[in-house]
Amino acid sequence: MRTQFPTVDDAPPLPFHPAKSADPIYDTFFHNSTAPRLNTNTVLTSALRKHYPDLHLTITATYSSNLLGFAAAGHASAIPCSTAEEPQSHHGPPSPTALPSDLKWRRYIPPARKDALSSGYLVDNVKFGRFAYTWTSHTYILYNVVGAHSVYDDEVSYLLSSSAQANDDLLLAAGAFWNQLHDEILVFDDGYWQKSHELWQSVQNSTWDDVILDPQMKVSIAGEVNKFFGSQERYKKLK
Repeated sequence: MRTQFPTVDDAPPLPFHPAKSADPIYDTFFHNSTAPRLNTNTVLTSALRKHYPDLHLTITATYSSNLLGFAAAGHASAIPCSTAEEPQSHHGPPSPTALPSDLKWRRYIPPARKDALSSGYLVDNVKFGRFAYTWTSHTYILYNVVGAHSVYDDEVSYLLSSSAQANDDLLLAAGAFWNQLHDEILVFDDGYWQKSHELWQSVQNSTWDDVILDPQMKVSIAGEVNKFFGSQERYKKLK
């Protein structure tokens, strides 16, 4: 007797059948996310090239060139674009088949240090977003997507413009900016390294007198720190 394995047809139906949005790329992502998915990047790359045949597509890891962070720092403009059709009426509850206009998580970030005057702040983690992006004289379409590409979910940017050179120029500028500290301190928190301008501000008026350590250890550490920063010219020559 042969064992009968379940097939796709045997799977229970989805709890709802989402309506199509105004953006076929979003439809592809949403459909891929509600079924077993092998590689979001492969699926979206195919959909983007089909929907934007006249534009150049460049794909990059967000941690390499954070385009939204580059825009948030004032070096570019990123305007969110809705991916869903506008409803016919604003009265009554939303339709259970309507797609959300975007996918993002609202997240609380605690203050850099215990400060009675600060209650922390909120940030949006974009899971799927489409943006009208402008940098210098160039305009782009940017999709920022968190999808399954391996064991872990990866955040990927899909950049579209009229030329491959325009894409590369933007990625170089954003990558160079993101790779430097701008009045910030790197902090390992919540499982990853992140920049903290608040912590940098909080230590500007600090001195070694504010450091609570064994006196001999403090003198030793302060000496090593001063020796390190006093040897900058030597390190430059060793590059």
